[in-house]
Amino acid sequence: MFSRNKEKIQEIKKEKYEWKYFKECKEVWEKYVPRNGQSEVLQGEMLRQVEKIRLEAQENGNRNWDEDFTYFCDFLKENLCMQPYFQEKEKDRFRVILDYLKECGEYATMVNQGKIPEKKVEIEKIAYVADNLYDILADGVGKIQKKHPEPIPNEILPNLKR
Repeated sequence: MFSRNKEKIQEIKKEKYEWKYFKECKEVWEKYVPRNGQSEVLQGEMLRQVEKIRLEAQENGNRNWDEDFTYFCDFLKENLCMQPYFQEKEKDRFRVILDYLKECGEYATMVNQGKIPEKKVEIEKIAYVADNLYDILADGVGKIQKKHPEPIPNEILPNLKR
């Protein structure tokens, strides 16, 4: 990660974030996130992926990080940043957060595979467990829902297992 982004993520991590679109996120979750599998609606799939990444970090310490989680970070970054509802500053924030979460997951994978000696492991790099970064991403989905309440079609990918 570039040092500029390293400074940015440190600033974002310090923020105490308050949800702005919780009601919209709840609506997306209830309407578009299936009990199992992917959502056929983009808003639902994006929120599902945010929560999958959050759960993996907070509950599992990214021990199960795999290519699906890496894909989620890339998918979210692409789909949040292509929305016309966000200013460039907001899009940059999403990019920095998702690059950081992906970096944590990839670091955890290297630790779990024994590629980093136990004595050199930096615990704080394995998983980000505070809610604020995930809440910012989820709120992005909520903002999309508020601005575009109609379901946006999403293509189901047969190779995703999570």
